[in-house]
Amino acid sequence: MKHFIKKGIPLRSTISLLVITAILLTMLTSITSAVQVNRSSLTDNYLNKNESYAKKLASNTDELLITMQNNLKAIASISAREDKMDAQMLDDLFQENTQYFNSIVIADNDRVVKARSPHKIGVSPGDRLTSEQSKMAVEQKKPFISEPYRATTGRLIILVSVPIVDRNGEYKGFVGGSIYLEEKNVLSTMLKEHFFGDGSYVYVVEKNGNLIFHPDKNWIGKNVMANEVVRKVVSGQSGSQRVKNTQGKDFLAGFAYEPRSSWGIVSQTPYQVIDKPLSHLVTRMLLVSLPFLLLILLLGWWIANRIVKPLHTLAQFSDAATQKLVPAEHIPDIQSYYYEVRLLSQSVKIALQSMNQDLTHLRNEVKIDELTGLANRRAFDDVMATWIENNVPFALIMIDIDHFKLVNDTFGHMVGDEVLRYLSRLMSLISSEDDLCFRYGGEEFGILVKHCGLGRAKDLADRLREQLSITKSPTGHSITISAGISAFPVHGRSAQQLIMKADEALYQSKENGRNRTTVSKLGG
Repeated sequence: MKHFIKKGIPLRSTISLLVITAILLTMLTSITSAVQVNRSSLTDNYLNKNESYAKKLASNTDELLITMQNNLKAIASISAREDKMDAQMLDDLFQENTQYFNSIVIADNDRVVKARSPHKIGVSPGDRLTSEQSKMAVEQKKPFISEPYRATTGRLIILVSVPIVDRNGEYKGFVGGSIYLEEKNVLSTMLKEHFFGDGSYVYVVEKNGNLIFHPDKNWIGKNVMANEVVRKVVSGQSGSQRVKNTQGKDFLAGFAYEPRSSWGIVSQTPYQVIDKPLSHLVTRMLLVSLPFLLLILLLGWWIANRIVKPLHTLAQFSDAATQKLVPAEHIPDIQSYYYEVRLLSQSVKIALQSMNQDLTHLRNEVKIDELTGLANRRAFDDVMATWIENNVPFALIMIDIDHFKLVNDTFGHMVGDEVLRYLSRLMSLISSEDDLCFRYGGEEFGILVKHCGLGRAKDLADRLREQLSITKSPTGHSITISAGISAFPVHGRSAQQLIMKADEALYQSKENGRNRTTVSKLGG
């Protein structure tokens, strides 16, 4: 990480990451869109299916109620012809209707039981029915389907009744068929088939919102009017919608109103069942897309490499070129189909060539003394080291201006600088092209005289000294110098030895009265 922070993130990695991100985002968008479309489609499918099934069950319930009432009418017709219904006959008629009713009762217009089947249902002939529903059956004197109620036996019952009318049209009572809601009955037999193994189920409510059928018998008889779907269906509406039931669970419900009984039939499926096919869809899409994803990733990596490789080469070369001078012929020739890359390559070449020239010039300038234009101490060290390494014989003349401090104190530093430049010019005039004139520091100067012995070096130093003594300097007067000379290899084979010997000779010139040249002694 520190390397990336220091050097920067490679362009290749950035482009590859960009390609991968684009592909993954495209895939995510596609999968998300597919999931949303399929979720909507599955939701609509379950809603439509449950609505259709609820309407079918409502139609079947209507037909069932018609059949039940017709069967009761047949029994009522027989009872109207007979003064007293034979118990065995009623038992036989009940056996034919056990698929519809849990019990059958024949009562007169005073609600006194005349016959019943089966015999053990909690009432006997001669007993008087006291329920509000039996009163309503007598009062209405027409086919009647009651609300759920608790009978004296404790059973939760729905009473389906038809009137008994004799041939003169006189009302004689009613025949009632009972449905025991908490036991096996005609509704549970008809509706229990709607179980798909995915949590779907059907329930039935009467007009007050009380459950008269539910797969969980513990719910039968409870009021669920808080459910939005229940409120709609008992008000006479049919349709479908997503709904939360009274327990807060999410369902896709279809509902239908059955007008004959004022019942509402609801068929519903847990909303979460659509998660499984959606999960399978996502898995299939990922498996199908994976080969294409890998192919696109490889293609993207190849394209990124083609784009970045020449740029990477240029970057590496540029980094190396900042560390040292690189010859122009070593600049890589970048081949690329991309216009921008070729243009950048040409620009880098031109820039590096220009930079090489500037660096060469700068390095040369670094070896020049700014005040005098002579070589500086650095150039002096380099040349001496090279000559010693190559065993080139030479002499070193060290020069110091006599009483230079007095010049500065008397005439000022600006005149002092002019005096230094004046000496530099004379040194350059009397020396040859192979010699190196340099400023050692302050008022100290020197000359490296190539292929020269001590005698010639002393003659050169004396000519310079004599010329200075007869020429006016920038002070308006002549100046004098003291000089000391050593030679390679006679005085030493290292720069340090030669400089020390020349300095000792220079010091001797100063001690002996200045304005003179001293050659270092051999062997001491």
